[in-house]
Amino acid sequence: MEVPVLNDGADDIKSLMVGKKKVKKHYIDNKKFEKLIQQYILDKTDKEVEDELVKYLDLLISNILLTFRFSVDHEDAKQECFLLVFKILKNFNKEAGSAFNYFTTVIVNNCKLLYTKNKKYYLKMEEYKETITGNRKPSGNPPLAE
Repeated sequence: MEVPVLNDGADDIKSLMVGKKKVKKHYIDNKKFEKLIQQYILDKTDKEVEDELVKYLDLLISNILLTFRFSVDHEDAKQECFLLVFKILKNFNKEAGSAFNYFTTVIVNNCKLLYTKNKKYYLKMEEYKETITGNRKPSGNPPLAE
C-alpha cells in the first residue's frame, strides 16, 4: 500500500499538529460578496451588480437547502429566502461580521420557520380530513350541545 505524498498540505498538517486554528474557505468569496452588497445598497439601478449578487445569493440559498435537507418545497423556499434577503440587505453591517455568516444565519432561520409553518399546516389538514371522513373526532374540542 502506497502512502500519498503531501505537497501543499504539509503546512496544514503542521498547523494541526501545533494546535493552530485552520481557516475554513467558503464556496463564496466573502470579500467580493460584501463589496457587491455595498455596491447594490448604494446603486440599486446597476443591473450588472444586481445580477452578480443574485448569483451569489442563489448559490448560497441552494447550498443551504441541499445541505440541511429541509422538508420544504425548494423552489418556494428559495423564493421566500430571496424576498427576505433583499428586504434585509440594507441591515447588513460589515463591521459586525461576515456577509456569508450573516446571510447563512438569516436563510437557515427562515427555512426553519418555513418548515415549521408547513408542518403545522399539514398536521391541521390531516386532522381536518380525518374529521370530515369520520375517522377521528377533533382533538381538544368539546362536542357542541344541540
